[in-house]
Amino acid sequence: MKNPKSLFNPLGLPGIKKLVSFVLVTVSASSALADCSFTGVSGINFGSYSPLDIAANTNGVGTLSISCHGDGPTRVVSLSTGQSNNFSPRFMVSGMSIIYYNLYSNPARTQIWGDGTGSSGSVSISSSQLTILNIFGMIPANQDASAGIYTDNIIVTVEF
Repeated sequence: MKNPKSLFNPLGLPGIKKLVSFVLVTVSASSALADCSFTGVSGINFGSYSPLDIAANTNGVGTLSISCHGDGPTRVVSLSTGQSNNFSPRFMVSGMSIIYYNLYSNPARTQIWGDGTGSSGSVSISSSQLTILNIFGMIPANQDASAGIYTDNIIVTVEF
């Protein structure tokens, strides 16, 4: 079968494969040379945020477990912008209220994890085994946030 057009390859181009996870839903793609799948995804729970604490950022950590097999090129792991349509800053929504946050690839929270465009970067993995990646989140201090449960949905993409 020729490269069919699909959600993962809308133009039917050869050699373009993506593995996409919508929060906890897993979809996998494979080829004769390599394949990858999500073996675990944990979201980031920031806990309580206090707008009265103007000095401290609120941090959280989530994880991605990705298992790749076979000979293949370096795999690139990207995160979407979520509801904000922008990597800096991202925002979460609760009703009509928003709170700004971001996701980072390093513990110091200085490298915005996105798709490599703008000020964001992606993460490359070359291991043909289970790889566990941490996603470091931060809500900056001093935001006038209304009480509520704030959420965002991030799409994780693995290109191989």
